[in-house]
Amino acid sequence: MLIKKSESTKIENSKECIVWEYEYPSRYFSFATALIDGRYPEEKQVTNLECEEIYYVISGSGTVHSEKGNFEINEGDLYFFEKGEVYWVEGDKLLLALVNAPKWTPEQHKVV
Repeated sequence: MLIKKSESTKIENSKECIVWEYEYPSRYFSFATALIDGRYPEEKQVTNLECEEIYYVISGSGTVHSEKGNFEINEGDLYFFEKGEVYWVEGDKLLLALVNAPKWTPEQHKVV
């Protein structure tokens, strides 16, 4: 199954964060790309109540601010978020590949 970027769903979470969701028939995991150029979320922090999540840095740089510490991320780095981990991200043209397991849904993702 091929999914072109032109077939992805573009979601503007804020002026600093744009996500492209790639839909396919799996309940086990999901895939998206994101561009963060600033702070995400704009205020507070976020957590995923049901998914583990991977951020793989395609390009750019940033910092993950997590309850586990502050982590600089750069091209080629991978950050693994445990289910329920509370965080926020600062990005400088930070282009990410996002993998979630099980499949991500908006209802799982909470601002705290």
